[in-house]
Amino acid sequence: MRKNATRITGIRFNEATYKAVVQAAKTRDYASPSAFMRAAVEKELRGAEATLDESEQRISASLEKYSKQVRRISTGQQALFAYMDALAKVILSTLPGTDEDTRKADVARGKLRYSRFLKSVGANMAGDAQAALMELVNRAQEE
Repeated sequence: MRKNATRITGIRFNEATYKAVVQAAKTRDYASPSAFMRAAVEKELRGAEATLDESEQRISASLEKYSKQVRRISTGQQALFAYMDALAKVILSTLPGTDEDTRKADVARGKLRYSRFLKSVGANMAGDAQAALMELVNRAQEE
């Protein structure tokens, strides 16, 4: 016990409550049931300003950090897909031909290859990314 601490005696519990206090003290690694009760009283006295204990605050901070990282990765993935989409479109749609007639045929074949490319990528993706990709495929077919 601390030097400048005041002792309060006379707290009475029924048997079920006492057993619950003892069990809670053991499972939460308190030195004794008294230490558990002191911590409970201190927590209650802090009131609404400290409703989350330290472990909840750490978990909350970790979840927020991971959420930011997932958003960053998602944005990077979208940018990479946009880059690959533009690159594939340029390569597959503008392959040089020997004359104007073959160029039009090459562009048509390039658009067909591009459409197949998007479908192939879409088949390997899942979730929202696949839905976005299918929208691109449908838009490419309309062109």
